[in-house]
Amino acid sequence: MLDKTYWQDISSKVILLGKSEGFSDVGLASNRINANKKLYKEWIKKNNHGSMHFLKEHEDLKFDPESIMPGTKSIISTRVDYLPLNENLIDQLQKKDTAYIARYALGRDYHKTLRKKLKKFAEEIKNLIDDKDIVFNYRVITDSAPSPEIDIATQAGLGWRGKNTLLLNKNNGSWFFLGEIYTNLPLEVKQNAQTNHCGSCKACIDICPTKAIESPYYLNATKCISYLTIEHKGPIPVPMRKLIGNRVYGCDDCQIICPWNKFAKLSSEIDFFVRHKLNNIDLIDCFEMDKEKFNKIFSGSAVKRIGYEKWISNIAIAIGNANKSPILLKSLLKRVNDHSELIQDHVKWAISQQEL
Repeated sequence: MLDKTYWQDISSKVILLGKSEGFSDVGLASNRINANKKLYKEWIKKNNHGSMHFLKEHEDLKFDPESIMPGTKSIISTRVDYLPLNENLIDQLQKKDTAYIARYALGRDYHKTLRKKLKKFAEEIKNLIDDKDIVFNYRVITDSAPSPEIDIATQAGLGWRGKNTLLLNKNNGSWFFLGEIYTNLPLEVKQNAQTNHCGSCKACIDICPTKAIESPYYLNATKCISYLTIEHKGPIPVPMRKLIGNRVYGCDDCQIICPWNKFAKLSSEIDFFVRHKLNNIDLIDCFEMDKEKFNKIFSGSAVKRIGYEKWISNIAIAIGNANKSPILLKSLLKRVNDHSELIQDHVKWAISQQEL
C-alpha cells in the first residue's frame, strides 16, 4: 500500500503534466460529485430539458462515477480555451444579413480534438507511475457520457458556476471547453474550489434574448437559442422566431456580456481557428448552399451534426429577421415548396416577415 506522500507527489505531477500537454488548466476532483443531484432532478421534473430525453434517462447515472467507470476514485478536470478571434461580437449580432455561429463551432469539432488530447494526457500519466503493481484504468469524457462537468470543475478549483450556469474563471472568463478523465487512482484532492464572484451582477440574465435564464443559476433549456437552433426537433415556436435574430447555430450572448470575459484568453489550438470564414458569412450564401456544399464546408465541424434540413430552416428564420431585400425574398420563394415540411414552415414565416 503506497503512502499518502506518494499520491501527493503523483497528483502534483499530473497537474503539471496536463499543462505541459496544452491544457489551459487542470484540477482534481473526488468521486463524490452528487451535491446538486436533488436540484438536477427537480429541473428535469419541470421538463426544462425539453426534447433532450437523454438527460432524463441519465439523471441517476450522472452523479454516480461508478456507472461511468467502475472503480473511479478521482476525476481529472481540464479546460481548453477556444475563443479564436478578438472580435466585437455585439457588432456581429447587429449585422442582420450575416449569420452568427456560436464561437465554439467556428473550427473543428471540439469533441474530436479534446478527446484526442485527453487520451494522450491519460497515456502519459502511465509514465508517472513507477510501481508495477498499480494498474491504471481511466475513461476520457468529452460530452460522451453523463458527466456533471461543471460540478467536477468547480470542485477541482477551475472556477465557479455563474448565473448563466456556465463555469466562470476569475482570470480566464468562460470561453473554454471542459473535459474529464475518470481514473481509479487515489489522487489528492485539495479544498481549492474558487469562491463565487458574480456578486449582484445580472448582465447575463438581462441580455438573454429569450429570457431563458429564468433566475440566477437556473436555465430553462426550452427557451434557450442554443437548444432551439441545435437540439430542438421540429418547427421553432413562432413567438421565439423574432427573438433569435441572426443566430443560426447556438448563442453566445450571456458570455459576450459577462464582465469576467474581459480576461478571456484567445485559443492557441489550431483546430479551433476559424474555417471557411464562418465568422462572417452572408445569410444568402448559407441559404443557397446545396447539401453537397454543406457537407463539404462543415465536414469535421460541430455544425454538421444538426444536418442540412435543420441548417436551412435555421437560416430561413434569420432571413425573416434580416433587413428587407428583394434578393432574400426571391431566394426564399425558391424554397416555398421544399420537400421538407420543416423548411417550408420556416420559409413561409420568413416570407411573411420580408413582405411586411
